[in-house]
Amino acid sequence: MDSKTVEALVSVGDRYVGRAPAFVADRPWWSEIEATTAYLDRLLGVPTVVLRLVHADEAERGHGGRVVYHVQAAADPRPGVLDPTPLPEWPDIVTPHPLRATWAEVDGPHRLATWAQSIIGPAEPTQVKTWNLSCLLRFSTPDGGAWAKATSRFLGVDADVIQHVHQYDATLAPGVLGVDLANRWSLLQHAPGIDCWEPDPETLRDVVSRWVAVQASLAADADQLGTPRLLPQDVAGEITAVLDGDVRRQLPAADLDRARRLVDALPGLLAALEAAGLPITLVHGDFHPGNWRSDGTTRRIVDWADSYLGHPATDVDRLCNYLPETKQELARATWTAAWKQHLPGSSPERALPPIAVLTHLLGAITYQRFLDNVEPDERIYHEHDPATEIRAATGAAARLGLLDPAR
Repeated sequence: MDSKTVEALVSVGDRYVGRAPAFVADRPWWSEIEATTAYLDRLLGVPTVVLRLVHADEAERGHGGRVVYHVQAAADPRPGVLDPTPLPEWPDIVTPHPLRATWAEVDGPHRLATWAQSIIGPAEPTQVKTWNLSCLLRFSTPDGGAWAKATSRFLGVDADVIQHVHQYDATLAPGVLGVDLANRWSLLQHAPGIDCWEPDPETLRDVVSRWVAVQASLAADADQLGTPRLLPQDVAGEITAVLDGDVRRQLPAADLDRARRLVDALPGLLAALEAAGLPITLVHGDFHPGNWRSDGTTRRIVDWADSYLGHPATDVDRLCNYLPETKQELARATWTAAWKQHLPGSSPERALPPIAVLTHLLGAITYQRFLDNVEPDERIYHEHDPATEIRAATGAAARLGLLDPAR
């Protein structure tokens, strides 16, 4: 599915002015809205921003199908392009919700743009992405461009995390132009080049080894990081709480039983992980090659909002899930050698089998945190993710012989 059908409920401020005719946007992901606002700007004759998702038909989770957005126009649109029929549910749509993201509020993206412009000057913003985790604006500037990003209260702040990374590798992440911790806003320099979805061996070796060097250096001061915690010793308690929640109604009884038996097996898994001798440190959290940028000379890691304090093996496990088998071994070998270089006496390879299970349990916990902290209309992005991750965890555990696959 390579498109989505968009319906826009348009307001000026919080005053409803009408519904735009449905149209097809060529970017299927619900969170990617650059094509949507570009179309609406032309149609309405005024600048627009998408505030939030009001409804989505779950044709495929996260993309495609019919989506309904609340769109804010900068001024009254040209006459005759909107259906002004009153919308009975409009008061419910604009009524504040305690879990609403700040950028999903009326004038939210404008506040982010105004802050960024106070730093870089009067560059025009283009809204690229908005959903329950972040809002992303792009600015064209004479020196290569900039990105303003707002993140949710339960995520990290990109610029804050990057400033810690820069202490040990000044070019491993984009430059920081500004940060507002209270509002969770970041302003970053554009990272030139292309996304490294198909990294060559040199890129793999370079990014993985440099990232391990930073993680090893940061470990001593990890407690100073203002990022969420996903610590191995907390997994049993947190995953038990997940299993006692909505997941209990989503998983068949057999799957739920396997998951609870996996919780019973966690002490052994954690002991195996501990035997690797690796420290708790900063974890990127979404360490796949699509979040690497290369201009042929410098390679940078982007999108740091999912960072957390945890076990570093989760990053290499995440990476290998995005690589063809022919490159997975190179990634693991590079990662293992780098940790042995920076932490002589460690046995990083011993972390790889248990982390293949624990990464999925950490994923279930993370997605449940998302669901617990976003407003009801936007739960659809992640509604079934905890259950999916728990099934993946029990599957990985069965492959390691920790669970009887027949039960």
